[in-house]
Amino acid sequence: MFAQAQQLKSGSTVYIEPMSGYETYLAAAFLKKHVPLVVVTEKDKAEYIVRSTVSEYAPTAPGIVVNTTTNVNSSGFPSSGFPKAGYGMGHTDASISIVDAHTSQVVFAYSAAKGAHHQMQSTAEACAKHLKEFIEKSEKPKK
Repeated sequence: MFAQAQQLKSGSTVYIEPMSGYETYLAAAFLKKHVPLVVVTEKDKAEYIVRSTVSEYAPTAPGIVVNTTTNVNSSGFPSSGFPKAGYGMGHTDASISIVDAHTSQVVFAYSAAKGAHHQMQSTAEACAKHLKEFIEKSEKPKK
């Protein structure tokens, strides 16, 4: 027998556990991305708990980018050959899981990685965006 996956519904209350300040980025991202959940500040009043992890890597020495491209645009700058923005400047990885406060069942989990150091808000917004999509998709009527 298989257990039915629990559905996270709009209007559910969530408590975001402290994580060295990352909880503030998540709360702000939930508001900015219009995630249809109610963030509460008291854990015992929440239906769900948001747990998160975040790690940042910053190189100890600045990276050196050598451009060997001979093509230049009208401004005199190389038109190709540059690495993606943030490359060599570290990275930020974050993940969230939403857990039912009563059953401890994980109802949602997502990870985000950004290719630059100090991308806390950006990773939080990526998590919030996917959480909103998950809720909206699960609430659409089945055909």
